[in-house]
Amino acid sequence: MSEETVVFARRASGLVRELSWWDVLLFTLAGPAASGMTYYTVKVPGLYPGGNIVLAFLVGLIIWIFPVIVLAIFASSFPRSGSLYVVISRVLHPLFGFIPNWTYVLGGGAALAVGFLNYLGLIPIASSFQVAGQITKHASLISIGESLADPWVRLWIALGLTLIIWVLELWGLSRLKWVLRVLIYLPLLVTAIALITFFVGSGPAAFDSVYGTGMYTGVNNLAGNLDIAGAMMSPGEALQGMLLSVLWAFTAAEAVSFVGSEVKTPRKSFLRGMMIGIVAVGLLYILNAWAVQVAFGGDFIQNYSWLYYNQSDQLQGLLGVTPAAPSIPFYSSLIMGSATMAIIFGVGYFLWYLNTSMIIWMAGVRGIFAMAFDRLLPLKLTEVNRRGAPTWANHLIGIFAILGVFIGLGDSLGASLSSIMLAIEDFTCMFFIWPLGLAAMFLPFTRPDLFEKSTFQYKIFGFPWVSVLGAITFGVGFWIMLTVGLELTDIWAQIGVALFILIGLIFVAYMYRRNRKEGIDPTKIFTEIPPA
Repeated sequence: MSEETVVFARRASGLVRELSWWDVLLFTLAGPAASGMTYYTVKVPGLYPGGNIVLAFLVGLIIWIFPVIVLAIFASSFPRSGSLYVVISRVLHPLFGFIPNWTYVLGGGAALAVGFLNYLGLIPIASSFQVAGQITKHASLISIGESLADPWVRLWIALGLTLIIWVLELWGLSRLKWVLRVLIYLPLLVTAIALITFFVGSGPAAFDSVYGTGMYTGVNNLAGNLDIAGAMMSPGEALQGMLLSVLWAFTAAEAVSFVGSEVKTPRKSFLRGMMIGIVAVGLLYILNAWAVQVAFGGDFIQNYSWLYYNQSDQLQGLLGVTPAAPSIPFYSSLIMGSATMAIIFGVGYFLWYLNTSMIIWMAGVRGIFAMAFDRLLPLKLTEVNRRGAPTWANHLIGIFAILGVFIGLGDSLGASLSSIMLAIEDFTCMFFIWPLGLAAMFLPFTRPDLFEKSTFQYKIFGFPWVSVLGAITFGVGFWIMLTVGLELTDIWAQIGVALFILIGLIFVAYMYRRNRKEGIDPTKIFTEIPPA
């Protein structure tokens, strides 16, 4: 490849290989493991009564395995920043690569999602103090919990947390990986303890000991009296509804693929680490959803959630206190019956949110860096500091993350604009899956030169297996888009998605024009894989 033929932003990325296969595994595990474990396991049954959340997570795992395999193949074969963008843009078309990457890194996949998760992740801590106070009958602990539950208090904490992550991301992966390892091991330990409590403790007795004799039965009776039976769905209908939350819960498993330029021995690390990681997070989801039902009973989990989100005043009247949001830390704290452990559980599960925020921020930065390196965005975004961390790409993600915090505030306050933004986040988060599948389908046919360099050249009856995996991934991704698209019922959400994509394309058009003025043919850039 000569300078005259292909001109990237520069001859080398400036990024340093710092991560091992173990980091790939940990990041694949910790990226998704936030809301899915903390809330969806016990919240979603009340939103779709009649469904089986354990089955939903199993189906979600099976569905997500195919995109993760394709991501691992791409990242191991072409270990560059934003590897899925790199391959899609080379196999299909630069704009086919740009649009899903642009919407992902600045939308619900990374930047906006960071701020929203920083805000949402504070809820486990708030509810843990609330439960700690209810366990000990300590008014001061309840007061702390209610203060942390205040939307405006959470705003300032989430903003401060976002600024801290902003600084940490500029440290470079040589230091950041050690921070992340500690922040992943701690919640793993807390989660293991929570799971054990569900198998050794009695949920009904624990609930009655905190809220009063007969309250466990009272919750079930109240749900029956308020006609939860009338809200019941058929198992198939409930499963379909649950899958929207479940599939979103698995997102961020793809995040580690964005750091291809910074992984040691990528040909081994990605396939091993991502495959073990996605199975591990799926099993954690399934275990959390099943174990809590072992302790409390599936009907109670469903009934409490349904009452909390639909009949909260009646639930409060029954319990005599402000009901805590249904979550795994809430239920494990009840069984332990300890204020100290309640706070530990809340902080531990909050760390899953912190991990997700840091990992998807890292992915978003590399996605921005990759597009700028291909001259689709201003070259300023390719600058790297002396620690090997992109600088201006970090700042761009940080600005959008701050916006995401305010989306979280708006969601807590019930603002209509926030619901529109959340619909946009969901859509932009999973948009990348179907182009990923399409690129895998046609990799052996449109770019046989790249296929010959890939780590997965197996064939069956002369037909490339990567094309089969790509076809399945395309089907999954297209179905997800149709499902998520049902959220875009508001015309302003539809306009928001269109404007979001249009703004990105305007940047591309500007950069194409600028590149040609400098004597660079942009189309030639995409005939080659960028330098590491």
